[in-house]
Amino acid sequence: MNIKRIAALLLAFCLLTLCACGAQQGDTTTTEAPTESVTESTTSNLNGNFVFTKENYPRMGGSLANLPLGQAVTATVLGISREDANDLITFAGSTTDNYKAIVDGTFDILLAYEPSEEAKQYIADSGEELEMTPIGVDALVFICSKDNTVTNLTIDQIKSIYSGKTTDWSAVGGEKGEIAAYQRNPDSGSQTLFDKLIALGDDLMDPPEGRQVGTMIGLLEAIADYDNSKNALGYTVYYYLTNMEQDKLETAKILAVDGVDPSNETIGDGSYPLTNDFYVVIRKSAEENSPERVLYNWICSEQGAQLVKQENYPVRTAN
Repeated sequence: MNIKRIAALLLAFCLLTLCACGAQQGDTTTTEAPTESVTESTTSNLNGNFVFTKENYPRMGGSLANLPLGQAVTATVLGISREDANDLITFAGSTTDNYKAIVDGTFDILLAYEPSEEAKQYIADSGEELEMTPIGVDALVFICSKDNTVTNLTIDQIKSIYSGKTTDWSAVGGEKGEIAAYQRNPDSGSQTLFDKLIALGDDLMDPPEGRQVGTMIGLLEAIADYDNSKNALGYTVYYYLTNMEQDKLETAKILAVDGVDPSNETIGDGSYPLTNDFYVVIRKSAEENSPERVLYNWICSEQGAQLVKQENYPVRTAN
């Protein structure tokens, strides 16, 4: 074989080798998987291949004070606006009604305050078991007019007022005037907290006519607008008042209890004495891969805990 032919064959072999290398490099580039954003990964795919949609999203209800959290969870999981999220959830009626609704299957998941004795009896009678995990903490707070000179009540003074023994503000350090003590309806979440934390039992006085209020906003309006008087007293939950109805604090004020003002910090560390957990709730029979069980587990996770903090709910910092 002559030298020219050998050179030609070597040149052809080199060209073929270069083309093959180029083709391999091109294949590696074009088959590289795109990177999924962290946000998409955490909001739409929470349990392996499970993806939430508006169609399979669990029927969510709960206590009114948990509405902002319900909006935040729904908006985050589905990647929609809070306004759109609000159309998919129902936070109305009493806390007792909401517990009855999850037992009856109207709701799949609740964000709710502690069930009342009536709700607990309903659950027991139904034979349905509920699974509940505390996800945050709130407090029972007492409010009066800003014009009232009283700034603090002890738990003993509160008990004396609501048992009907103390009837005048002058007996608790204020100016002379009859205490117009308002109460909530028995099946409400705030009344459940009152019954548990103040624990008067049968000593709780019957409310005078017109002083039992059926809604949280109704009680706040009664205190803030009570005939322009400074004699009204009532109670509600801290988060609802300070985060959802802050304007009522233009004419009303929150009282310290046993010398401690309620705040996210004092509620979280337990130094404010009237605190209680709120919960995420599902039926214990919910299957492992059901939408409500997947959402329940996510709300109980660290991501869910961060969302609770982001929505400014107090969280426990001490046992």
